[in-house]
Amino acid sequence: MTGGRRIIRCWQVVALGTVLHTLPHRFGYRCMEKMPRQTANGILMINRIKSLIKRKTSCVLATTDGHTAHCSLMAYIVSEDSDRLYLVTPRNTKKYENIKHHPGVSLLIDTRGEQSRSQTEALTVSGTCHILTNTEEISKVKAAFKRQHPHLENLIGKDRIAFLYVAFESFLFLDGPEKAYHEKLE
Repeated sequence: MTGGRRIIRCWQVVALGTVLHTLPHRFGYRCMEKMPRQTANGILMINRIKSLIKRKTSCVLATTDGHTAHCSLMAYIVSEDSDRLYLVTPRNTKKYENIKHHPGVSLLIDTRGEQSRSQTEALTVSGTCHILTNTEEISKVKAAFKRQHPHLENLIGKDRIAFLYVAFESFLFLDGPEKAYHEKLE
């Protein structure tokens, strides 16, 4: 017992392609560590998730005004250690206003069109969206966007642009139409 809270280990079981895991959070516990989740062939699931994030360059960003969802197709870049995703948007948009007041967002990254529909991978990322204010970080992100998304150079050069980042909180990875893996970051 530390600080009045119990610390336990979170375990998971992989059975017949379905991930089952204990939910100690439901009972007021917090996790000290996790066993790595593995796919049937032994690859760590988090590595597959990060690989998909790195491989793709666009996503659907879902924001809310508190009542209504709003979706936007977005180009993105990912941080070097794949722990956050950067976006750019004009400040006079609905998504920007939504993020200022309700920073909880969801992103959809998928492989539609790359292979047959039965093999499509889809990743839903839940996280908190932050508006970048550090000028040094903004300069680095701006340069990276220009390199990776040259078609956005005119947008990036405008005055009322905001650079954002999404800090990841959880992932829902769909491997085809029936296999789902959930990974919550601590």
